[in-house]
Amino acid sequence: MKSVGSKRQFKSFFRALRMIQNMTPLLIPATVLNALLQSFMPFIPIFMTARIIDELFGARSVARLSLLVVSTIVLSFIVFLILKGTERIKKISNQRLFYLGKYEMDRLILRTNYENTEKPRFHLRKQKIEDASIIGKRGIWRIPDLLERTLTSFCTVVISIILAYPTFIPSKSQNATSFESSIWQSIVLIILIILSSCYSLFSNSRFSKKFFKELDHGMKFNRLFSYYEDLLRDDNRFGKDVRIYHQSELILKSFNDFNKLNTRFQSNIGRLQGRFSGINAAVTSIISGFVYLFVGIKALNGSISIGSVVQYVGAINQFTTSFSKMITSISDSWHNIKYVQLYFDFLDTPSLKSEGQIPISIDRNSKYEIEFRNVSFKYLESDAYALRNISLKINSGERIAVVGMNGSGKTTFIKLLCRLYDPQEGQILLNGVNIQQYKFQDYMNFLSVVFQDFQLFAFPLGQNVSSDINYDEQRTLEYLDEVGIGEKVRSLPNGLETPLYKVDEDGVDISGGEAQKIAIARALYKDSPFIILDEPTAALDPRAEFDIYSKLQRIVKNKTIIFISHRLSSCRFCNEILVLDKGKLIQKGTHDELVQDKSGKYFELWNAQAQYYQLNS
Repeated sequence: MKSVGSKRQFKSFFRALRMIQNMTPLLIPATVLNALLQSFMPFIPIFMTARIIDELFGARSVARLSLLVVSTIVLSFIVFLILKGTERIKKISNQRLFYLGKYEMDRLILRTNYENTEKPRFHLRKQKIEDASIIGKRGIWRIPDLLERTLTSFCTVVISIILAYPTFIPSKSQNATSFESSIWQSIVLIILIILSSCYSLFSNSRFSKKFFKELDHGMKFNRLFSYYEDLLRDDNRFGKDVRIYHQSELILKSFNDFNKLNTRFQSNIGRLQGRFSGINAAVTSIISGFVYLFVGIKALNGSISIGSVVQYVGAINQFTTSFSKMITSISDSWHNIKYVQLYFDFLDTPSLKSEGQIPISIDRNSKYEIEFRNVSFKYLESDAYALRNISLKINSGERIAVVGMNGSGKTTFIKLLCRLYDPQEGQILLNGVNIQQYKFQDYMNFLSVVFQDFQLFAFPLGQNVSSDINYDEQRTLEYLDEVGIGEKVRSLPNGLETPLYKVDEDGVDISGGEAQKIAIARALYKDSPFIILDEPTAALDPRAEFDIYSKLQRIVKNKTIIFISHRLSSCRFCNEILVLDKGKLIQKGTHDELVQDKSGKYFELWNAQAQYYQLNS
């Protein structure tokens, strides 16, 4: 992952804080309060115990001892209760942040230009964000935790310095020994603490780099695990092939090999953490030894009270531990910003389309003309043109078929017509106006499409047809009747409210042919002037296909229909047939006209299918 400039990192950090505050207003205040209380909590027993010990070795006032003990208990209890409250707020808010952070990504995916969704880089970036959120919980989801750790350790360091500061001041008493009055013993201890802190800074930086590098390497294990988990869990989807081709041993061996690699990865992480923690613990223990020696000598010489020994030793130990944690937290935060920036780069995916301003008024009595004027297009990853110099006109009420071999450009033609892509050369016009000048959503309403790889969703059947929560039940059933599936829908226990697929316990599974009929009913329900059907009957038998086409001729009336089909029998319904080959429009005309040209591509395709049907008749 590329490094991010310091200025950009700070901008990303504060942008993330603003986003978190907007998504979960209580999370950051609860995190800050929790950090302050956690830093204060360990000093209650340190400070109060010192006072209690001094009282025991001093005046021994029962009243004062009672006050100190009660104060310690009450203060600790109050802080404990507030911490429990903030922890609960944090837990709920973090869950909400996790959901809303993912929701922002999902919303972008649903609303971004279709052209973006077909880019491998777009999906790879999303996958990296998903992996980072699971492996190490990085990105915006880790900011509250890192903020709390940093604030807690920083405040602990400040309080430690305040409480431990008096022990480093040389005694000015006339009875003080040379050790007590010398500033050098304090300087030596301070130098040791500073050296320990510098080592922590250096070792934490190295550890964080190696640790995050290992986590980056571990992302692929998460992807593999997700794949194998789906493979082993979704037996309904993969079960037939697994059993027919005896693939169970192959899958289990691959899964076991993955587990071995993953175990090695986890061991590397464990060794790295163990080495770092062990060395840090050793350094901290050495410094603690010097602290005990330093404070102990002062106590033996009477420079400080027995209670102060507890206070100073506790405070200095808190300092050395917390300083190391603070450096670790800052280093982790710095590395985490890279994943925050990756998240924002994804959300900032630019729109590749110009948004037009001209509205489209859809009127059944209006006449529309679509014109391709010298249109050429090639995909970003390819040097070859998918379509080249396409010029044609499609008028209201026409039945147009687009045919050709696989890879001839049929699907690309539809994508351009639907404005899922914009051509690099030429123009597509609607009533003489470039379609890029129309409001995008108005133009989407102008078209109804059944794609070859159409999708239905695990929503109630009526919502699938209407693409809306509220729908006209009578109209929905009419279109389902027209495509030949209305009777089955009425037989379902919940009728139109029956969810598709087994995601819901009341859901029903449907065949490929039934799904295609529902998709066609959805296109008809939209009631757009132009209907595009990309291989709409591929999952239907020839008789069902004939019935669908016959009904469509009657249902759509004066609407325009564009068929994309490999079954040339459907072309006989059409006013005009467009023949594409290698991205070029090479023939057009009616079926009877094109079949007369025995040297043409259409005759070649028709003859090949006709011979097939004759051989199988």
